[in-house]
Amino acid sequence: MTSIRGIGTYLPERTVGNDELIERFGWDREFLETKLGIHQRHIAAPGEGAADMGVAAAEALFARCPELPRAAVDLLIVCTQNPDYGLPHTSALVQDRLGLPTTTAAFDVGLGCSGFVYALSIARSMLEVLGLEHALIITSDPYSKVIDPSDRGTSPLFGDGAAATWVASTGAGGTIGAFTFGTDGAGARNLIVEPQADGTRCLSMNGRAIFEFMLERIPDDLARCAEANGLAPGAVDLYLLHQASAYMLGYVTKRMKLDPTRVPIHLQDTGNLVSSSIPFLIARLARQGDLAGKTTLLSGFGVGLSWASTVVRFDANPIA
Repeated sequence: MTSIRGIGTYLPERTVGNDELIERFGWDREFLETKLGIHQRHIAAPGEGAADMGVAAAEALFARCPELPRAAVDLLIVCTQNPDYGLPHTSALVQDRLGLPTTTAAFDVGLGCSGFVYALSIARSMLEVLGLEHALIITSDPYSKVIDPSDRGTSPLFGDGAAATWVASTGAGGTIGAFTFGTDGAGARNLIVEPQADGTRCLSMNGRAIFEFMLERIPDDLARCAEANGLAPGAVDLYLLHQASAYMLGYVTKRMKLDPTRVPIHLQDTGNLVSSSIPFLIARLARQGDLAGKTTLLSGFGVGLSWASTVVRFDANPIA
């Protein structure tokens, strides 16, 4: 059974704390730290791109997982919406810099907050249908490249980071179950990067519309995913949701009448890491020893508008 075996993570050195944002925008500290749930975000250095961060995360994974030789990697998926170049694809750069075999299938996936779960579905499908053994999913999205530092709506939310997830056809870890998906392109302009008059590209977000989308779509999809995996809602031990903000996750918890301990929130030191938020959450819980024996439901949702969910049953804590 295809499983998540290990996760490596990377955060840039530079941080932007709440003191800086309070001085810049006059934000209330309680809003940032309680409602958003964020104390600081990591920001990529000038010239530090998606490939740089992804390679650093993968090197951390290889250092922790000597049982995964580079020569064994059959598949490389890089999930990013902010590639280093228009072409070539970022995965080609990552394959070369990591020294992966030239027989490795490598391609990019241009999804955001739902991207990790979509990439899991692709990796599982290719491993099981094509008889491959080891996949590497790299999620790396330096949103700071498209955020206007003077934008009150997006600057407090997003941070930069990358994760490298080892998915294998056999071995202990988290067995990946059935998936559910969704797309509503009618809401595409609610979270979009567009060219500006000065030639730059900046992210704009309709926060209220994104919040309403999340409340309308995600509780139903979580129930649909549990049903697709033959689970009653009470059989899910942990809901590992995209770490959008403490406020949004809190509302999902209330809407579904869940015990808050079943919906972990850990974005205080990173902010919203887009496609990397779920693997970062898994890595944190694995390091704490909190996943072994747990049935979890993963769900990513956001830009597109797009969402995807799956169940992962952990017989052991992944290496992290």
